[in-house]
Amino acid sequence: MKEKIFWVGIVIIVISWVGNYLYFQSKQLEQPIFLDHYYETYLQDDNYLTFYYLTNKQDPSQVSYALIDGLEAYPLSNEGVWHWQPNTPTFEQEFSHQYLKSVRLQLPKYDLPIEEGSDDVWTFEEVTFTFSNGEMVTTDIGNVNVYGRLPNSDVFENRVSSSSNQHRSDDSMVTVKPVIVEAITIPFSEEISQDVLVKVNTDQEKLKELEAINQGGNPPDWFEEERDLDWEKVSGVSIDEDIFPFELKKDDWLTLSMKFNPNRKSYFEFGVEINGKTAEGEPFMQKAFIIDHPYFTQQAVNEIIAEKAGGAGNE
Repeated sequence: MKEKIFWVGIVIIVISWVGNYLYFQSKQLEQPIFLDHYYETYLQDDNYLTFYYLTNKQDPSQVSYALIDGLEAYPLSNEGVWHWQPNTPTFEQEFSHQYLKSVRLQLPKYDLPIEEGSDDVWTFEEVTFTFSNGEMVTTDIGNVNVYGRLPNSDVFENRVSSSSNQHRSDDSMVTVKPVIVEAITIPFSEEISQDVLVKVNTDQEKLKELEAINQGGNPPDWFEEERDLDWEKVSGVSIDEDIFPFELKKDDWLTLSMKFNPNRKSYFEFGVEINGKTAEGEPFMQKAFIIDHPYFTQQAVNEIIAEKAGGAGNE
């Protein structure tokens, strides 16, 4: 009788182990999953681009290099980066069965199909990543625009910029000459228009109070208060309204308030475009640069895996 109970116990243990193993295997990714990125960069910059991906916790491999339109791009070396525990993995976020990791690539500036200082744009949406274990992953990474030069506009001077971990950003600037603003637009609008909201504010009496910040003083009370307001109550008019064109005199203020969908699953590093012409009829284009990254929950990771890998996600 005791021997029978013993073997029943063994069978239960084996079944439990097999069940746990099968469950664990069902939550493993077949290959790393790269997320969506909407980036703009310029050849005058350092030309580093950071891409984020999900990978199994049991997978210690790292990106060795990437192939972009036939050009090789290599990660920024981690040599010299000190870790408290050298053998522990580095990651952005940790989840039940996966890590969110990142790789920072340096573009081969002198091999790119555009020239520095030109008006050319190089765009790519697909990258092949080769990992240290030999695995190759060809994947969509969103959309990246590389420009030959920075927008060269002397129409606005940036005065006050702020951002928060609530996925809000503000950029206030002053005109150095009279202008007509004809459009304010978001890049990659077909893909992300529902994830970016922009308001424009030209209330001169109110905005000129911001000059106190540049003089070393305290910001006006409303400046801090607006950061905590619901979006509907934030000053300004949506750029989707019929507000263009509008005129600004010399030394007039303009503020762009931006709100980014906190539940989205993509990375933003680009500029909101301000287009128009001066009083002399010269066209101009200036950008309000923003960086906004998502913070994921386990539920969001489940949804990403279900969408990009066709899996049921991880509890």
